[in-house]
Amino acid sequence: MEKFWFGKARDFLKVAKESKEEYPWLSCFASQQSVEFTIKGILMKYKGSYPFTHDLSELLDTLNKELSVAVPEEIMKECDFLTPHYTQARYSIVSSYNVRKAENCIESAEKVLIWLSGAFDEVKEVINE
Repeated sequence: MEKFWFGKARDFLKVAKESKEEYPWLSCFASQQSVEFTIKGILMKYKGSYPFTHDLSELLDTLNKELSVAVPEEIMKECDFLTPHYTQARYSIVSSYNVRKAENCIESAEKVLIWLSGAFDEVKEVINE
């Protein structure tokens, strides 16, 4: 089951990197999704379920509570940065997206994924394309 989630996470990370120049909004959305699918994959593997939310910090809180994984504050902040892009990147007419913002989103996603791969070996398949 988690292979589905990790495969999608890997695909989203690839899309984020490939779309940053032409579609920076998509890059930010895909960056957020790569982290969301990774965390949900971990929760599915070890708990069989996950909270129905797109809030990455809430998902990390679940990892903390359900799997006793201490999440560093820096990782929580990266997730706080990424979470709004789930909706904002697709629906906001107020926000503008550019390559710099896309690169920041990719960087944040990679920081979270690298941290997750240190706690869960199976996450390495997401970041090692």
